[in-house]
Amino acid sequence: MKSVPVLVFVLLVSASAFAQETAPPPEKPQEAPAEKPVEKAAPKPSAQEILKKMEALNNGFADQKMEIRLSIIEGDGSRKSYDMTLLQKGDSKRLVHFTSGELKGMSTLVESRDSVHVYLPGFKKVRRVAAHNMNQSVAGSDLSSEDMAQVSWATDWNLKLDKEDDSSYWLLLTPKQPGGSYTRVVHRVAKDSFVQQETHYYNAAGEEVKRFINSDVTDFHGVKRSKLITVSDPRTKRRTEMELKDFVVNQGLKDSLFTVRELQWGK
Repeated sequence: MKSVPVLVFVLLVSASAFAQETAPPPEKPQEAPAEKPVEKAAPKPSAQEILKKMEALNNGFADQKMEIRLSIIEGDGSRKSYDMTLLQKGDSKRLVHFTSGELKGMSTLVESRDSVHVYLPGFKKVRRVAAHNMNQSVAGSDLSSEDMAQVSWATDWNLKLDKEDDSSYWLLLTPKQPGGSYTRVVHRVAKDSFVQQETHYYNAAGEEVKRFINSDVTDFHGVKRSKLITVSDPRTKRRTEMELKDFVVNQGLKDSLFTVRELQWGK
């Protein structure tokens, strides 16, 4: 066997070393991009939570005082207006004094949903509104004594979330005890603020018999409230408007104001 010349051997070794030095380093395996954490959607509030927040906006004060212009608009456009002061204590007691027109001096006291009294200045007497008369009109308006007595919904009504859209929740309420004028009530509640936007009332035949539309949310002394409430019966062409002139809360109203005795003596 012939020996390899020394020079050739050295060249081969040098070429091998050069190839090893100049060879590109092996590529590192690419790391998979880190996955972004999935943002969890806020849980949908229950029907009970929606109603609780709505009622906190309506009744979440020790007391309230409202100055209201009540206007009854007939189908021909004729209008009759009265001024009234509404006082409310907590979420159950309510007192309404009419302060203008032929109704001046008349007052309605709500002690509870089942206890409503009216002071009639012409007779100078206080009369309790009988259960079978609770659906009668107040001052010829689209409001009834039953409507005036309904302050809080949480206690006496069954509740479920009926539907929702992009901006509103629709709450379906049915009475726990039969006997009232309405067998079904639907509240439309704003998703962003939990403001009560609309309320629809239905009778046993499934007809919508009354509709409340709240509008023009206004700041009153730091508290926001719908300035206009329109009440109507979809079966007729008339409507009743309640325009809120002033609204103040937490004035320290005494419990004694909300008694039959005071209703009589206060005259």
